Amino acid sequence: DLAGVERQLDYIQGLGATAVWITPPVANQWWSDRAQFGGYHGYWASDFKAVDAHFGALADYRSLADAMHGRGLRLVQDIVVNHTGDYFGWDAGYDPARPDRGFALRRQADGTTAPSQPPFDRNDLRRRDHRKAAIYHWTPQIRDFSDPRQELDWQLADLDDLNTETPAVRAALRDSYGFWIREVGVDGFRVDTAFYVPPDFFTDFLHADDPKRPGVLKVAVANGKPQFHLFGEGFGIDKPYEDAMARKIETYARGADGVPRLPAMINFPLYGTLGDVFARGHPPGELGFRIENMMKVHADPWRMPTFVDNHDVDRFLAGGDEAGLKQALLAIMTLPGIPTIYYGTEQGLREQRASMFAGGHGSGGRDRFDTHAPLYRHLQRVTALRREHRVLSRGTPTVLAANAAAPGAIAWRMTHADEQALVVFNTAAHAALLDRLDTGLPPGARLQPLFGLAAESTPITLDRQGRTTLVLPPRSALVWSSSGSGSEALPAEAPDLTLDPAADTVTGDLALSGTAPGRTSVRLVVDGDLDAAQTVAVGRDGRWRASVATDNMIDREIVHRVLAWDPTTATASDAHAFKVARAWSRVAAADDPIGD
Repeated sequence: DLAGVERQLDYIQGLGATAVWITPPVANQWWSDRAQFGGYHGYWASDFKAVDAHFGALADYRSLADAMHGRGLRLVQDIVVNHTGDYFGWDAGYDPARPDRGFALRRQADGTTAPSQPPFDRNDLRRRDHRKAAIYHWTPQIRDFSDPRQELDWQLADLDDLNTETPAVRAALRDSYGFWIREVGVDGFRVDTAFYVPPDFFTDFLHADDPKRPGVLKVAVANGKPQFHLFGEGFGIDKPYEDAMARKIETYARGADGVPRLPAMINFPLYGTLGDVFARGHPPGELGFRIENMMKVHADPWRMPTFVDNHDVDRFLAGGDEAGLKQALLAIMTLPGIPTIYYGTEQGLREQRASMFAGGHGSGGRDRFDTHAPLYRHLQRVTALRREHRVLSRGTPTVLAANAAAPGAIAWRMTHADEQALVVFNTAAHAALLDRLDTGLPPGARLQPLFGLAAESTPITLDRQGRTTLVLPPRSALVWSSSGSGSEALPAEAPDLTLDPAADTVTGDLALSGTAPGRTSVRLVVDGDLDAAQTVAVGRDGRWRASVATDNMIDREIVHRVLAWDPTTATASDAHAFKVARAWSRVAAADDPIGD
């Protein structure tokens, strides 16, 4: 409850958090006989201007806000503008020509059949004055989420869909949420289910000039909060190398005409890619694309909350491991956005909405506020890293390298003013080679270590082309900083390794040759995998020849990379890129009786 959150502010602040986003604290429908479920979470409103008795009283909410502000913390309230609770529906099939046929009010456990707050209490389709008021869309549950009309006007999860085009509804919502800014002092709103409300609603919600019920940003400014932040939820995840959902999300921040709407939206596409790469073993090239794409699609990615899991999706550890979680958390701390930590992630929780307190659901009968837990300690380190180096929170990323064929290395540079940071990950369970990484920094620049995960970060001096070659331990991550200044003390360069020209597309194994002066052997590294590198003898003439097996490279579209590597001198040849298009023949076929 609200008092419980206040009692845990030391724990929250100790983690490195600077704000707390709470569930909607408004009075809720407590039980749904239809769903056989309780509205404990706050998303089934009965009164948008009252504190739910399960959470406490208005005085408790004010006390929490005062305590947070006294510590320099910010309070973000989750709000709902799309729907109320589940107070009406259809006992028979819905007929849009006769929506009153089969319509039924659902009597709640407390005897009510409607929200208690006007005008939302006018929800009886059979009453003419209620129909005329048009407070609701008289529609059933969404059947087809690809239908824009259903998405905007039909019921999400059978929750009564508000007609946000109606002036009375818009005024009531502005009044309801302006109340929490004035009476409690909240510092921001997370807007639930933004996709299910017409985008132009938010222009009115934020900026309306109504003197009695002004837009919420006007209320915030009038109450001394000029930096009041709002961010919307648009649950949309893009497939690898696609951005349709990212572009839809951006329309809720800025319309096609460039008119500002919500200041920000939650970065769901980045969330999806972080899970694919760090939990599900996808190539980090997908993350490289996502980073570049979010900088192109979104006008202000720095204000978009980023996350690795939340209350609406599986926890990261339900499908990933702790090593991947640590990497994913470091990634959001070194990219544009507002890193957002779902409670319990720092305690290694695996169940979606398990409680952290001993008496709660899924807690296992013990409190989960352990400040010595490994993930809590890890988050302390990465939040401190971001806080102490402004380039990580305000910088612009440039993707420098990303393995597109398999788990392995990805690197990006963050730039802000005259400060630069280099961020490198190895997502693979094997050692990875990141060869001749062109950092874009001055030749001879000295990079200072800031952070190391699963490996020690040591200083780096770039070569005469501003490059470096790194051997990355499994599941490691490293961060360096640079002032951008070069050094004249450049190391001597070892004799070059070379690769002779080879086929760009092969239908069998790949034949390679090259030179390795002064060496007795070299290693052939394919797709950065050092553990699987092939050792090749070098002849007295300094030349070598080898064949690279390709029978496990089954995707014709993937571009693979191979190079020669001398671990003694840490020297790499230029890389050769190639595709594999082997001739496959059917050996066996079997029908799937289930057809799945």
